[in-house]
Amino acid sequence: MGKVKFDRVRLVGFGPYREATTFTFTDQLNVFVAPNERGKSTLVAGVNALFFGLPQTTDGTVFGQARYRNWDHPPGFEGELIFTVDGKSYRLRRDFQNNQISLARKEQGEYREIIAGTHNPRAQRRNLRYEEALKELLGLNSQALFEATFCLTQPLPGAGELNEKVQELLSGTGVGFKRVTDELIKELREITRFTGRRGVTAKDALEPRVLERVAEEIEKTKAGMEQDRELVDRLENYRRCLEAEEQQRAAKARALAEQEEMLSLWGKWQQLTKSYEAARMVYSQIRKSKERAGELRGELERIAEEKAAHPWGPSVPEETGEILQQLVALAEQKTNLAQELAALEAEVARVAAEEADWVRQRDHFTVDWAALGVGPAAVVESRRAQAREALAVWAEAQETARAAEENGRIRREEFILFEETDPVTLEAVKLYDSRRAFLRSRLENANLKWEKAKAELQRAKSHGIIRWGLVFLTAVLGGAVPALLPAGAGRNLLWILGGFLLGAGLGYLGGRLILPPRALAFLRKQVAVNEEQAKAAAQALDQFERQVAPFRVRFPDLAGAYRRWEKLLGEGAELARKHEEFRRRELGGFSGPAAACPLTEPGIKINVRWRDLHAFARIVTPLEKLDSLGELVAWLGAKTPGWWEGLLNEAAAFEEKRAELERLKGLRKANEEYLAKGREKEAGLAQAEVKLQAPITLLLEAAGGDYQQAGRLWTAWRELCLRAEKAAGAFEEILALEKVTTWAELEAKCDDAALKAQSFYQERQQLVAAHPGLTPLEAATAPEEIEAAYRRRQEEVARGQAELQAIDAEIRRLTMELARLEGQEPINIAEAEEDLARLEGSRAALELEADALTLAYQELTAALHDFQSTYRLRLAELTTAYFRELTADRERRIELDEAFQVTVVIDGRPVAPAQLSYGARDQLYIALRLGIARLLATETVLPFIFDDPFLNCDAGRLAKIRASLELLAGERQIILLSHRADFAAWGTPVTVKTGS
Repeated sequence: MGKVKFDRVRLVGFGPYREATTFTFTDQLNVFVAPNERGKSTLVAGVNALFFGLPQTTDGTVFGQARYRNWDHPPGFEGELIFTVDGKSYRLRRDFQNNQISLARKEQGEYREIIAGTHNPRAQRRNLRYEEALKELLGLNSQALFEATFCLTQPLPGAGELNEKVQELLSGTGVGFKRVTDELIKELREITRFTGRRGVTAKDALEPRVLERVAEEIEKTKAGMEQDRELVDRLENYRRCLEAEEQQRAAKARALAEQEEMLSLWGKWQQLTKSYEAARMVYSQIRKSKERAGELRGELERIAEEKAAHPWGPSVPEETGEILQQLVALAEQKTNLAQELAALEAEVARVAAEEADWVRQRDHFTVDWAALGVGPAAVVESRRAQAREALAVWAEAQETARAAEENGRIRREEFILFEETDPVTLEAVKLYDSRRAFLRSRLENANLKWEKAKAELQRAKSHGIIRWGLVFLTAVLGGAVPALLPAGAGRNLLWILGGFLLGAGLGYLGGRLILPPRALAFLRKQVAVNEEQAKAAAQALDQFERQVAPFRVRFPDLAGAYRRWEKLLGEGAELARKHEEFRRRELGGFSGPAAACPLTEPGIKINVRWRDLHAFARIVTPLEKLDSLGELVAWLGAKTPGWWEGLLNEAAAFEEKRAELERLKGLRKANEEYLAKGREKEAGLAQAEVKLQAPITLLLEAAGGDYQQAGRLWTAWRELCLRAEKAAGAFEEILALEKVTTWAELEAKCDDAALKAQSFYQERQQLVAAHPGLTPLEAATAPEEIEAAYRRRQEEVARGQAELQAIDAEIRRLTMELARLEGQEPINIAEAEEDLARLEGSRAALELEADALTLAYQELTAALHDFQSTYRLRLAELTTAYFRELTADRERRIELDEAFQVTVVIDGRPVAPAQLSYGARDQLYIALRLGIARLLATETVLPFIFDDPFLNCDAGRLAKIRASLELLAGERQIILLSHRADFAAWGTPVTVKTGS
C-alpha cells in the first residue's frame, strides 16, 4: 500500500504569491487559517498545477496561466513540491510558463533527477514517462480524478448531485463508470481510428490517429532509406561524368578555334568575291538596263504606229470594258428572262387548264355547295343540329295542339254546361254550397223577424183593448161616485158628468202608465217589411235553386265537377299560351294552321332556324316544292341519318376540291403577277441596254453591233494602251532604278560600274597571294562548290559550337545535380535503421496500449457488475459508520441500491438526501468520501485536502467532524484550509515562509 505525504510546497509568481512562498506540512492534521481571498484555494490549485500542469489559456475564468499568473511582474512563474511515498522523498519542480518539469528522488542525502522534459497538459504528444511515473507514485495521473477524489472544496455538492458524486467516488478515480469508459474510448481513439473493429465503438473513425501515423512514418522511413542508398551511387557516377565532360570540352575548344580562324579567312575571301560579283552584277545589271531601255524606246515607237489604226480608241471611256460586261450580262439576262417568261406562260396555261378541269369536276356534285359559303360541311352539321331542334320544337307544338284539342273535347262533351252558361251562373255554381247556406240562413232569419213582428203587432193590439177597458171602467167609477153622494152634497148631472170624465181621464192616464201605447202603424209597417223580406229571401233561394238545378241534375258532386272543369280550363289556357308562344316564336304570329305557314312571304317573320332550313332545303333539293312549314317539316322528317352523313361527306369532299381550286387560282394569280413583273423587267433591261450603248456607239459600229467583237476590239485597244503604259513605265522604272533621269546619264553610270568591279577583283588577288591556303579557292571553277564547302565549314563550326554548348550545358547540369545531391545531406542509414526500430517499437507499444485499453474497456464493463455486487454493501457499511460518528445518531443507516442511489434510513424509513438539511447532506457527503477513502486505502493513501467545505455545519456537527478528522489523521495526511480562526485548534498550523 503506497502512502503519500506532502512535505513542502513552494510557489513563485503564482496567484497572490509574487515572491517565493513555502508551505510546510506535518504528517497528520494540518490547518491553514487565512482570511478570504488570501490564497487558500490558490494553494490547492498550485498543488494541482505542479502535479498535472497549468494549461496556456487566455480565459481568466478557467484553470490556466491567465488566471494564476501574478500581475506584479514576479521574478518567476514556477513551483516545487517535496512529497514522500512510502518513506521515499521526491522533489517535483515545474516551470509553469513553458511546462518544463524535473522529477527527482532523494538518494544518499541528495536528490537525483529521474525524469526531465516538457509536460504540457494539452499537448498532442504526451510525456508518457512522466505520466506513468505519476500514476505509479500517486495511483492516478489525472487532475480531474485527483480533485474529484481527494479534494473537498467549497461548497460541497448539492443533494441533486449526490448520487452522481457517489458513483464518481466509487470508481476509485473520482469519475463515474460511464465517464471512465468514455475516457478509455477517448484514449483509444487518440491511439487508433479502428475502434469499431475492436468492438469498442459502433464504427471506425475517418481520420488517422497516432498508430496509423506511426505506421505511415515507418513506411516513409523505409522508402527514404531505400532512396538514400541510391544517392551515394549517383554522386560517384556524376563526378566521373563531370571530369570526362571537362576533358572533352578542352579538346573540342582547340579544334573549334582552328576551324573558326580558317572560316574567317574563307569569309573574307568570300566577302571580296561577293563584292566583286556584286559589282560585276551591278555592272551587268546597268548594262542590261541600258540594253532594255533601248529596246523599250523602239517598242514605244511601234505601238504608236499600231494605235493610229484604231481611230475610235481615244473617244471611248475608260469604263468601256465594264460597259461591255454589263451589256453582255444584260443580253444574257434578257435571254434568260425570255426563257423564264416562256416557261411561265406555259405554266399559266397549264394552271388555267387544271382550274378549268376542276371547275368541270364541280358539276359532278349533287348540290351547289358554293351557295353555303366557305365551310359547307360546317353548315351541313349546323343545319342537321337545327333540323333536330326544329323537329323537336315541331313535335312539341303538335303534342301541345293535340293536348289542347283533347282538353277542348272533354270540356265540350263533359262540361258543356260550364262552357255555355253565363258568368253569373258559373259564379253561383262555384259558390253553390256557401251561397245556398247563406240564402237558407237569410230566409230563416227573415221568417223569424216576420213572426216576431207579427207577435209584436198582436201584443200592441191587446194592450190597446185593455187600456180602453180601463178608461171605460174608471169613467164609470168616476161618474158613479157623484151619483152615490147624498143628494144635498152635490148630486147633480154636472157632477156625474165631471166624475165620469175625470175617471175616464184617470183611467186613460193609468192605462198609459201601466201599458204604454205602441205605434200600430209602425208595427204594421215592420210586419209588412219583414214579410216582404221573407218573401224576397224565399224567392232568392228558389231562384238560386232553379238557376243551378241543371248542374245539380248533371253533376251530383257539383263542387268537384267545378274544380275539375276549372282545372281543365287552366290547362287549356296554358296549352293555348304555349301554342300562342309557339306561333309567336316560331311562326312570327301567323294565325292560320302551323303547317300552312308560308315560308317565303316577307310579312311573316318566322324563326330564323326555319328560314335557314328552308334556304338549305332549296339549295340541297331545289326541285322540291317547299312553300309551307308543314312541307318543310315533312321534308326534314323524311331525312335519315344516313342521308345527312352522305350530305356531310359530299360537303367535305367539295371543301377539299374547292381548296384545291383556290390553290390553283392563287397559283395562277401569282404566275400572272410574276409574268407581268417579268415583262416589266424585260422592258427595263431594254432601256438599260440603250443607255449603256450610247457612250460606245463608235466601238459598236466598228464591231457591227456584236458585243463579243466589240469586246475583242476593246481588248486589243487596251492591250496596246497597256503595252504603251507598260513600256513607258518600264523605261521610267529603269531610269528610276538606276537613279538617272536621261538616257545619257544611264550610259555614264554603266561605265562607272565596270571600273568598280575591276577594283574588287584586284583586291581578292592580293589576299590569295598573301595566304596560299586560299589558292584552291581561286582554282575552283564552280561557285556552288565553293559555297557548299563554305557552308560545310560553317556547319562544322556551328556543330562544334553546339557540341561545346551541349558539353557546357551538361557540365552545368552535372554540377548542379552534384551540388543538389551533395546539399541533400542523405540520412545516415544506421541512424535511419535505429529510427525505424524505434518507430516499430512505438507501433508495437501503441498496439499494445490499444489492446490494453480495449481489454480495459471490456474488463471494466464486465467488472462493473462484479464491483457493484462486491463493494456496494462494504461501502454502505463504512459510510454508515462514518455517518453515525459525524451525526452521533446510531440508528441511521446508509443504503446503496444497484444503481448506487443513496438512501438514508432513519427509524426504519428511507429518506432521500434531498430531504435532509444542508448540514446533514454535507455530513453524508463527507462520510461517503471517508468511506471511499477507506476502500481505496488498500492501493494508495493520498492526503485529504479540505478547502473550507464546512459552511453549513453548526457547532455540534463541527465537533463530530473534528473528531472524525483526528481519527482519520492517524491513517493519512489531512490538510484543512479555512477562513475561520476557531479551526486553528484542530491541528498543527501550516508553516508559511516568504522569500528564498
